[in-house]
Formats: sequence, C-alpha cells, structure tokens
Amino acid sequence: MQDLRRVLVVSTDGKEQKKLAACFQGLPYVVTYSNEIQAIASTAAANADDNSEIILLSTSIPQEVSLAALEQRQLGGAEPSKPVIILASNRTAQVVEKFLAAGADDFIFLPTTSALLKARLESALRLYDLKNRVQTVGKDEETLKLEHDLQVARRIQAGFLPRQLPQPKGWEISARFQPARDVAGDFYDAFMISHNRRLAFVIADVVDKGVPAALFMSLVRSLTRAFAQQNYSINWGDLLGDGPSKTTSRPSNSPSTPPSNTGPQKRAIPSTGTISLYNAVLLTNNYIVDNHLEDNMFATLFFGLLDPSSGQLAYINAGHNPPCLFDRSGALKTTLKGTGPALGMFPGADYRIELTQMNPGDILYAYTDGVTEARNAEGKFFTEKGYYPLV
Repeated sequence: MQDLRRVLVVSTDGKEQKKLAACFQGLPYVVTYSNEIQAIASTAAANADDNSEIILLSTSIPQEVSLAALEQRQLGGAEPSKPVIILASNRTAQVVEKFLAAGADDFIFLPTTSALLKARLESALRLYDLKNRVQTVGKDEETLKLEHDLQVARRIQAGFLPRQLPQPKGWEISARFQPARDVAGDFYDAFMISHNRRLAFVIADVVDKGVPAALFMSLVRSLTRAFAQQNYSINWGDLLGDGPSKTTSRPSNSPSTPPSNTGPQKRAIPSTGTISLYNAVLLTNNYIVDNHLEDNMFATLFFGLLDPSSGQLAYINAGHNPPCLFDRSGALKTTLKGTGPALGMFPGADYRIELTQMNPGDILYAYTDGVTEARNAEGKFFTEKGYYPLV
C-alpha cells in the first residue's frame, strides 16, 4: 500500500477550503485544514510540530502575518525541511512576487484542477526529497571525514607515547593507556637522562576530554620531555651549600637551583638530574601560563626521577593523584602527595622536590582519575578506596 503524503492547508476562507477538498479527492494525500492565524509561524517553520510534509498557504491570511511567518522560516538558521506553496486567488503577479521573495517555494492560482494541483505538489515534494538526500549524503561524507581525522589523531597521539619503556637492570616498568574517547588528555612517558644514569617518568592528566585535551596533552608532553633532556651544568655547591653559586652555568632562561624540603641532613644525596626534573616542571608551567592562560586549560602531572642504582626517587607532584608506594607484601608504605599546583594554573608557581626510597620488591603505582572515576554497572565510582571490586 502506498504511503500517503501529508498536506497542511492554512486558509481562513471556507469556500476556498471546500474547493480544495474537491480537488484533493482521489489524490494520494492526507489533507489537514487550519484557519488558526496564530499557528502560521510554527507551521511554516522548518521545526514545525505538525507532521505535514508540505504546506499550502492561502492569501486569505493577512499578508503581514504570512510574510512575517515566511521570513521567520528563512531566518531559522537551518534549511527549511518542507516546501510552502502559496494559494493565490488574486492573479496579480505583484502579490505572488512578494511571497516568493519572502521564501515561498511555489504558487498555485485558484481555482485549479486536481491534475494541476497534483503536478505542483509532486514537483515540490520531489525537489525537497532530493535536497534532503543531498544533505544526508553530505552529512555522511562529513561524518566519515571526521571519523577518519579522529583515527589519524589517535594514531598521532599514540605516537607520543613511548613504544618501548626503558628497563634499567633490576627494575621492571610497565604502563597501560585506554582513552575514554578516540583521543584523550592523559599521557605517560619514560626515558633515560643524565647519560642513562637516571630514569625520568611522567604521568599527567589534562583537564577535559576529547580533541582539545589531546592537543593540550601533546604540548605538555613535548615541553616536559624537551626541558628535561636539556643539558644543565650542576654546581654541587648549589645543592649542598646554603645557596646558588655565582659561577653556576645554566641556560639563560633557566630558573634557580630547585628547592627541596628534604632538610639539611639529606642534601648530600646524589642529585644527578634533579636540575632537569625541576626545570622540566617549572619551565613547562611558565610556558603554558605565558602563552595559553586564556585557554583555561591545565594539567596535573607527576614527574619522578629514579636512581636505579640506589632506589632513591626524587619527584614533583603538580596537583596529580598521589601515586602509591607498596612494599613487597602489598602493604601501602606511603602516597606521594602534591608538591605544587597543576601546570598552567598560576603565574610564578613554584614546586618542591620531594624524596623517597624504593627498596627491593617495592611497587610504585601511578594513575590518573580515569581509574578512580570509573563506574560499575550501578553507576558507582570506584574511588581511591575502591567501592566496587575490579574484575
């Protein structure tokens, strides 16, 4: 059985409606009649609540009301989804021209015949069906292109993650990355510095999700690694004495020697690479604040620097979830809490370097809030205490 197309006739002329009803007899249309002038604006609009597929608008409706409705339809922003045909009982060309200029699609002079009425309706409907199909194809192509671009972006982002993690003798390092969307703002990195005597590792989480976060992630990752791998000449007097030496050699934009709250009794520890650790975090924060503060983007970050020979770990926690240090039995020894604000939040922010010791059998577990904010089937958060079991 053929599906019947739906027509809405808007007219205040009862005789005109009866003549149209006679013309529609035998035609494959379901016709609804309305004489409510208040309904003109909504029915003529592309987002009309009625389920009609075509509108016949009579000139029996006051011109100012009809023209205003058609102009509103044109200004709606979206492409009109249904044709509007003017029913003109007055065969004056100037009247028809006004309605066509306001956005009407076609016109029919009354009185008319069933054959002429059917031809005009079918022509208008075919045109709009074609336009809708073209728009659908265009949207499908646009969607495919967007999906392709996201796939490329995901591959590029995956390229920022280390393909192989360094494995210093006597240590095991592993990582897992699962974005919530095609691309994400979380990242991790691990690389050797100081002539392969120190292992630098980073885990970070950019605010928000999706493409903006992924773009910002690539910036933070590139900056932290680049600054960490710069060569700095370390003056041991700066680290062991009471203050910076005037003869210390640094890049022109390098900040002063990194502060530490480890106390005077611990300042004689091996400090190779700590300048790189400090500068990587501080200079990254300064760059983001100086160039991207108005973007309201920031990143939490944990940057660790491990001495594989001794197990000593120096770190800066820039507002990140505190990593957990477990002993060989699985008992929690400590959490490595914040030592400064998230990157990109505050101009002039400073960061402390904290120290901890990893012993044989210890496990350091670092994570992002994607773990603690994971939900079970009932919608409950996992949280740091683990309100639902991981399976």
